[in-house]
Parts: sequence; structure tokens; C-alpha cells
Amino acid sequence: MIWAAVLGAGLAGGCLLILRALAPPPRPLRVLADELAAPRTQGLSPAAGSGLARRWHVLASRWSRGMSPRLAADLAVLGRSPERHTMDKLGYAVIFLGLALVPAVLFPVLDVGVPLVTSALGVLLFAGAGWWYPDVEVRSRARVARRAWAEALTVYVDIVGISLAGGAGVEDALMVAARAGTGPQFERLDAVLRAAQTRRRKLWHALDELGVQCDIAALRELASAVDLAAESGSRIRETLLAKANALRVRQLADAEAEAQKASETMGVAPALMAIAAVVLIGYPALARFLSG
Repeated sequence: MIWAAVLGAGLAGGCLLILRALAPPPRPLRVLADELAAPRTQGLSPAAGSGLARRWHVLASRWSRGMSPRLAADLAVLGRSPERHTMDKLGYAVIFLGLALVPAVLFPVLDVGVPLVTSALGVLLFAGAGWWYPDVEVRSRARVARRAWAEALTVYVDIVGISLAGGAGVEDALMVAARAGTGPQFERLDAVLRAAQTRRRKLWHALDELGVQCDIAALRELASAVDLAAESGSRIRETLLAKANALRVRQLADAEAEAQKASETMGVAPALMAIAAVVLIGYPALARFLSG
């Protein structure tokens, strides 16, 4: 009865996927407009590669539409596309599924009494773990990338302040500072500012959009400070210097918090060793006492 229900559910799910592939839902106009406005990046194209690769890419594109905003921001700060990430998830799910099928196939051959339902649940759990593993990896790498962005923005603000002290305008100072640095953060800043300058948009609005897209609070605060100084006519150099000092204080506080956390983690191992020593010494006496 249970197997009939499982097979029926699988058949219904397969039919639903086939119908959805034959008649996909229309894409919202807002999504199409965002894709046209986004800068072009080199990546996989549905028309490139073999027929299997094309179908794989189309499937990944459809499954990546329901991505959470948090995961989309993590992918944006890493410079990955949602389609590429979904393809990685599918690949890991298939690999983990294949690894789980090996013992499931060997158990009947070796005459090991494992229920079929248990094997099926194990295979599904392994496939689910493979599906969610790229999300965990992306979240961990995005945390490191945002920390690198905070460090790069501190240097960037200093260079902008130096350019302003030399008599440069606000937009020229932002452009010069983006070209002066090295690394992926400065390269991305340069690309975003160049695109905004080509489209005749305000550069700080482009910085704010990048901060929203990648969920970088320091970049959004920098854009707000430049916007406020440019619109109100206040002393922008003093504003940027204060912003740079605030970024340094925040980085120092984060570094101290991480060091404190590492110190607390290092104290766990000696405590476990002390507990193990007490158990090892006291177990014989306790066993003799209980045995009478």
C-alpha cells in the first residue's frame, strides 16, 4: 500500500513536470526589463552546447526563478548567476544520489537485511543534502566576500577623499578611485561606474543599486553619504573622511569579535580533555563500587 502511494506520487509529479515543461508559465514583464537593464556577463547560453546541455540550462533557468532574495544577494556579491548556481545544485544532487544508490544496490547483493523503505529514504536524504550543499557553501563564501568588500571600501573612500582634496569633482573622484585600486571589488566598482556614466546616471545611485543587489550595507551608506553631500552642498570631503573612520571602527569591532569567538572556541578542547581525564580516572572506582 505504501509503495503504491509512493509510485503514484512519483508518477503524478513526473506528469506535472512534463506539463510544465511543455507549457511554461509566461515570464513577468518586470523580470524581462531587469534582464535588459542588467550588464551583460559571459556565461552559459541556451543556444550553446549540445542538446542535453541546452535542456539542462533551460531546466536550471526555470528552477532559479523562485530563488530567495537572500540567496540572490549572496550570488550577486560572489558574481555568480542564478542559473549557474541552480546547475551546481542539480549536479551535486545527482552526484549524491549516485553515491547513495551504491549501498542501496549492494545491500540486496550482499544479502544484508535492510528494508527497501529505509534505503529509499536514505537515497532521498542524500539527494536533498546534495541539493542544499551549494546554498551552504555560497552563504559561507558570501560572508567572506562582504568582509572583503568592507575592507576595499575603506581604501576606496580614502582615495576619493584624496582626489577631492586635489580639486577633483565628485564624479571624477569616484571614477579615479575605482581605477586606482586592484582586486575584484575595485574592478566591479569600475565596471558599475562606467556603465552609469555611459547611461548618464548619477554615480552614487549606481553604487546604491549595487549595494542593494549584493546586500552590502557599507556601500549603501557610502552612496547615501555622497548623495546627501552632493545634493545639499555640504562638505563632502569631511563627510567621506568621517565615513572612512566609521568603517575602520566597524572593522576593528568585527575583528575583535572574531578573535574573542576564536579564543572561546580554543577553550573547548582543554575542557573536553579534562572531562575525559576525570571520567577515565573515576570510572574504575565507580565500576568497582557498583559491582559491590
